[in-house]
Amino acid sequence: MKKIFKWIGIVLGGLILVLTCAVFLMNATYNQRLNRTYNIQTASIKIPVDSMNVAEGKKWVNNLCTHCHGEQLEGSKFFNDPTFGILIAPNLTPAGVTSNYADADWVRAIRHGAGKNGRPLLIMPSNEFHALSEEHLGQIIAYLKTVPAVEKDWEQSRFTPFAKVLIQMGAFGKLIPVEYLDHTAKFKSTPPRKDPRVYGAYLVQVSGCRACHGEQLNGAPNHDPNGPMGPNLTQAGNLPKWGEAGFIQSIRTGTRPDGTVMDQKFMPWKNIAAQDDEALKAIYAYLMAQPKVETPKK
Repeated sequence: MKKIFKWIGIVLGGLILVLTCAVFLMNATYNQRLNRTYNIQTASIKIPVDSMNVAEGKKWVNNLCTHCHGEQLEGSKFFNDPTFGILIAPNLTPAGVTSNYADADWVRAIRHGAGKNGRPLLIMPSNEFHALSEEHLGQIIAYLKTVPAVEKDWEQSRFTPFAKVLIQMGAFGKLIPVEYLDHTAKFKSTPPRKDPRVYGAYLVQVSGCRACHGEQLNGAPNHDPNGPMGPNLTQAGNLPKWGEAGFIQSIRTGTRPDGTVMDQKFMPWKNIAAQDDEALKAIYAYLMAQPKVETPKK
């Protein structure tokens, strides 16, 4: 009997040692990924200075940026969980990390997912922003260069060893876009508004709808363990019942046709509402043109 307990102890000890080594190696690999420097030659783009384009840039920033970085772009504690750690969306005003950003640095951060120093920006949705046209990216940068400084300091983002292991295992999806984007890809032209489905496809892509609603837009589990499942946006979901007017009204008010209220934390309706009615109609037209795909089982 003593020999049995001895061998059980040896086996358990060996398993603990293997797991400890695996965790150590995953943490080390994670740190290497975050400290890698990317030498990205950004495309030179025209940054407009006229008031009309700056105003358009503000709309895009309100649509794409303020949900994470705050209404004044002062930054936010985007994620805070003792099990996983803290994620800070940095201050984008002249008082923050972008204080000495040149145009190329903005392009590198937004379109390529790398900071001024060439290191990866974690959970920066450059995989979506990579599709922005040169015109729209130029408008965004034009506006960002005009925002007033907001003095707001934040602690550093940090993740627990457990979270790093999960990231290495791919549990949260692709969180480091700079690793897999095509950094040599050229800009595509702004799609014409006259074709609602084409323009709607563009808006759905750059707005990151698939991040929460799945690649087929038929619903997906939330990346936040405490968050609701992203609903089905295809013909198999509720949008056909809403109709175009109901869809637009829901985005404008944050209240669905059935009276339920959208949680801004998980469905950034206020940000999407920065788009005009023509754009929202285009989004709806594109969604309704998608094939009917049933919601995946939990």
